[in-house]
Amino acid sequence: MTPPHPVIAISGIPGAGKSHACARLAGQLGLTYLGFDSFEVLTARPPHEVRHWLDRGAPLDEMYHPALDGVLADLAARGPVLFETPLGRLPPAHGRLIRCAIWIEVERDIALARKLGATLSAGGWTDTAEMTAWVSDFLLAYESLVRPCLAVQAARVKGQSDHVVDGLDAADIVADRIARIIGPILRGC
Repeated sequence: MTPPHPVIAISGIPGAGKSHACARLAGQLGLTYLGFDSFEVLTARPPHEVRHWLDRGAPLDEMYHPALDGVLADLAARGPVLFETPLGRLPPAHGRLIRCAIWIEVERDIALARKLGATLSAGGWTDTAEMTAWVSDFLLAYESLVRPCLAVQAARVKGQSDHVVDGLDAADIVADRIARIIGPILRGC
C-alpha cells in the first residue's frame, strides 16, 4: 500500500552525512523528520550476538523495533516524511511505504573519520578515560563487526536506491543535491 504522502528514505553508512542532510532538508522544506536511531535495537546487543546475527545472514527485521513501520505509515498519512535510515527500502514493509530512496555514497575511511569526529565532539563524556575506552572499543570492533555490517548494508541498500548522491562534497551541497531530486516528488503534497 502506498501512503498518501511520500516517504523519502535517506541512507548511507555511518558518517555519510545522513543526519546533516535530513535535518537541513526537514527545516528547509517543512518535512516531518523520522530518524531510524530511535527504533534501532541491534547496537545495544553484545558483540557476540551481533556476530551471530551477521553469521545468520543479517536478518534486517532484527535491527529495529517492530513499531517502526506503524509509526512511519502514520506519519505518511499526515504529510511528507524524510526518513533517515540505514536500510533504504528494506525490509519489505519499508519498501511499501517509501516512494524514493537515496543513498549517500562516501568512502569508508572518510565516513569513519567523520563518525569518530562527530562522536568525540558531541560531548557527554564524563572524563578522558571514558572517551578513550569508547574509541578503543569501537576501533577494536571496527574490523570484526562494523566493517562487515557496512559491507552488508552497501550490498543490500545501495543497489535498491533510486538515486546515489556523492557525499564527499560539503554537507550543504549534498543536501542541495538531494533537495533537487526530491523537489518534483514533493510538489502537490
